[in-house]
Amino acid sequence: MSQKPAVRGVILYGPPAAGKDTVTSALTSLDPTYSLFSRVKVGPGRSAGYRMGTPEQLQELRASGAVVYENARYDSTYVTDRPGLDAAAAAGVPVMHLGQVDGVRVVLDSYPGRWLTVLLWCPRETTAARSARRGDVDTPARLAAWDATRADLAANSGFAFDLTIRTDEVVPEAAAAQIRRALSSELVLVDFDDTLIDRLASVTAWVARYCAGHGLGREVEQRMLEAMRIRADLDVIERLCAELGLPESASELWSRYETELVMSVKPFPGVIEALAAVREAGHQVVVVTNGGAQIQRAKLKASGIADVVDAVCISGAIGIRKPERQIFEAAAASVGRDLAQGGWMIGDNADLDVAGGREAGLRTVWISHGQSWLGGAEPDIVARTAVEAFVHVVEGAR
Repeated sequence: MSQKPAVRGVILYGPPAAGKDTVTSALTSLDPTYSLFSRVKVGPGRSAGYRMGTPEQLQELRASGAVVYENARYDSTYVTDRPGLDAAAAAGVPVMHLGQVDGVRVVLDSYPGRWLTVLLWCPRETTAARSARRGDVDTPARLAAWDATRADLAANSGFAFDLTIRTDEVVPEAAAAQIRRALSSELVLVDFDDTLIDRLASVTAWVARYCAGHGLGREVEQRMLEAMRIRADLDVIERLCAELGLPESASELWSRYETELVMSVKPFPGVIEALAAVREAGHQVVVVTNGGAQIQRAKLKASGIADVVDAVCISGAIGIRKPERQIFEAAAASVGRDLAQGGWMIGDNADLDVAGGREAGLRTVWISHGQSWLGGAEPDIVARTAVEAFVHVVEGAR
């Protein structure tokens, strides 16, 4: 099976009293699989929400290499430890609170997975008012920490959080729903020809019409279809013209094919509605297709697929074909994603889509069209149609 992210979690960053505890509680109420990751704390003060430790235990964590990140604040040391993260990730979706961008970077680098980074922000006066309302005895220190947070953000202006929420403007329940929706979002890469549209039927019909219109026999029709059923471009047309002595030049025939095929392509039943539903569920959909840029773009537009996806990645436009990893990387990058975050590759070709997607670290769905799997490294899911595949993606992300 393809590799899956080791952890799926949330990192909340923000100044004191920005609402990290409140938003975490709202997340847990919304979905009990979300829970606060309790850092190890060594020092005085509040113990709620922490695993209290001793200086000796801290030294043991350091000596064993179990410290992912540690920082000192309010006369205490706070530790994000690997054993604690392992347990939290196994139990559900950990929600981590961090107050330093460097700490966020370290966790992302040292404990890879599907982390959603969220900046919870509020003005300084809001921190002061909230701190006073809850009876903090160290409000000046918390305001100094607010200033340090603003300076930290300024010093790390190149770091982009996945989500920014103004907690003085958004209630905790709405913030929690926004976070849950963003983390549930999947990258969905999907093949085009014979996955979303019935290309083979269109090509078969075009070849039949062309041969009938020019009085070409059944053998010529079969040879043209054999050559064009998987891939058709100017090179293929040139070879067919030379081999079969077709009545038009290769350039004339290719121009005819492009124009007439585009007018005949249609999506499989239910595909447009299913793609729209996937995006409405919060997922990002990118078509990844081999083929010439001009004809594929025309087919995408004519079929209506272009209007219901987030992006398109065509081999002829970038010079890389499936199953090369780079085309999957380019597809993910087109919507601001990274393959390390995981996702799906859906397609009908065992080598290009399933094997290629697996090698790129994606979960895969093979569109069988009622056929049996021929062997080799198996897809994660076998679906008869793309519509059925999209149902698996949406239900699996809930």
